[in-house]
Amino acid sequence: MLPPKQHQAFCTFYDAVRDQEHLDARTTAMIGLAAAMARECQP
Repeated sequence: MLPPKQHQAFCTFYDAVRDQEHLDARTTAMIGLAAAMARECQP
């Protein structure tokens, strides 16, 4: 996985994105789905 420093940076970023202060839950879910599809993940 990630080294501890990068893992903490990612967790901080992820928590900020999921905050819903700037984006609503639907938009956040759509961005996540688009990112997963771009990485060819199965839903």
